[in-house]
Amino acid sequence: MFLSTEHSQHDNSLPRDCTFRPGDWHKLAAFWHPVAFSHDVVDQPVAAKLLDLDLVIYRTTSGVTVADDRCPHRGVRLSMGRIQGDNLVCAMHGLHFDRQGRCTRIPSVQDSARRIPKKLCLNTYTCTERYGIIWTCLKSKAVWPLPDWPQLETSASNRHFVPTDEWQASAPRHVENFNDIAHFPWVHIDSFGGEEGGSFPPYKVKTTGYGLTFSVPYLEGFNRFPDGVEGDEREVEYTYQLTFPFSTLLLVKPIDSDYVHYFADSVCPVSSNKTKIFQVFTDSQGVKDPDFWLNDALTINNEDKALVESQQPFELPLDTRDELHIPADTMARSYRKSLVSKFGLGLSD
Repeated sequence: MFLSTEHSQHDNSLPRDCTFRPGDWHKLAAFWHPVAFSHDVVDQPVAAKLLDLDLVIYRTTSGVTVADDRCPHRGVRLSMGRIQGDNLVCAMHGLHFDRQGRCTRIPSVQDSARRIPKKLCLNTYTCTERYGIIWTCLKSKAVWPLPDWPQLETSASNRHFVPTDEWQASAPRHVENFNDIAHFPWVHIDSFGGEEGGSFPPYKVKTTGYGLTFSVPYLEGFNRFPDGVEGDEREVEYTYQLTFPFSTLLLVKPIDSDYVHYFADSVCPVSSNKTKIFQVFTDSQGVKDPDFWLNDALTINNEDKALVESQQPFELPLDTRDELHIPADTMARSYRKSLVSKFGLGLSD
């Protein structure tokens, strides 16, 4: 009912009701994470949540701002407000905040511009826009660069977006599933799966400047490529490029044509067991039938979702002895080991 008068003695660096271990929260807060599609933040503020922290995202003529979704005056959610002119306006008392989060007007105070305390400002975070996505970092300096996806640095008409979805699963569980190959013929029966029981050749995972990568061939059970090559099945090569901690670019190339499909998957860890998914796609020909590829992506996601949400524990075991592994899990083992050795995730606080 009441906030203690001694609350300043508590650790206020973590969100209230934080579901992450403190050490992991601070490490993950130093990465770039996707929080919204650019086209969803136009003339109204948008609410988001990252690492259990409530955020507001708003756009002015000078750019995008990401801040705590809390007015410093009486704690009202700023995402309930509106954009007026070049300011975010609180819905309760009308306080105005500019792109830098500075209060520029208090309507109930005459000549307020000259009487605004300096500390009456929003807690803002570094943010940027790339590939039609708004990214933010909760620390002053990111420990790892944004994904470098030149294939998606294309005109807006050639870049397409899968509607966001939230999964009741942890972010790294989703990432491992996206980079998993052995489930294709068992799970993706209605999309591209291929025959049950098909084996995969051994593959090697390479360490890169951005993370991990590997390539593997596969015989898809459907011909879904608009390259003029006929046939009911297509042999393809998948190349996965994983940028730590939770972003992957997948290149799908039929071996008998020059066509390449590019599909980016990046996830926002809303909480330790809830993940918001951002997906963008294009191809080497300008995406002649975006509706087909959109429906294809939605089908694949729906085939995966219930299974990933059912995984126990929902946390990703970073000790590779905690789950059994098969040869097709080479990428998963490399990913788990890297999260520990490079970033100290999962270690005791």
